[in-house]
Amino acid sequence: MKATSTNSMAIEKCDLTNLEKKVFDDQRKLIIKPYSFWENVDDNEIRYFMYVHGIYVLPTQELIDWLKQNIVGNAIEIGAGIGAVARNLGIPITDSRMQELLEVKVAYMAGGQPTIQYPNDVEKLDYKQAIFKYQPQTVIGCFITHKFVPSLNSGNAYGVEEEFILKNVVKYINVGNKNTHRDKPILKQKHQEYHFDWLITRSVNQSKNVIFVFEK
Repeated sequence: MKATSTNSMAIEKCDLTNLEKKVFDDQRKLIIKPYSFWENVDDNEIRYFMYVHGIYVLPTQELIDWLKQNIVGNAIEIGAGIGAVARNLGIPITDSRMQELLEVKVAYMAGGQPTIQYPNDVEKLDYKQAIFKYQPQTVIGCFITHKFVPSLNSGNAYGVEEEFILKNVVKYINVGNKNTHRDKPILKQKHQEYHFDWLITRSVNQSKNVIFVFEK
């Protein structure tokens, strides 16, 4: 069997039993591991693991440490998915939980792609609701898809108006990929880009993984 994931080559189905025992606790929460751990896991196994569990950025200990050092003031994560990043940063875990919507589930099913199983501590808030509620100075987002832009024919109907984030926070940290997110409208605005070997995403070209940082 072959599976496919967003912006990716085919992934071979494989047995994840041993890996899951090592990286999930007894509450099925992801245990943060250093990059050196994942270096010793087969690439296809990593990709299939991320595919099955709806993970788009695999949080290494190095990523968590970097984010801790680069947060300004109070922070939240939007589009948090399974919540591993925010949980280990000790900040509010928010997500619109759109993959629980019937129409989204049907669309994912049609494409043969599993949906995220959101843990109970992932607060159901879209990005605007989360910003209004927590008034953060820093927003963190991993693999955030922008709101659909007809003129660019890119984005997602359920995507994020990232310009809204930039207007309402001091710092926006977005973990993504230069290929996957090349059409992001906000990339036309001033920002910094950071590349690290320890960034692991769902994208095909791992050398293009990047952290985009927008700061006032």
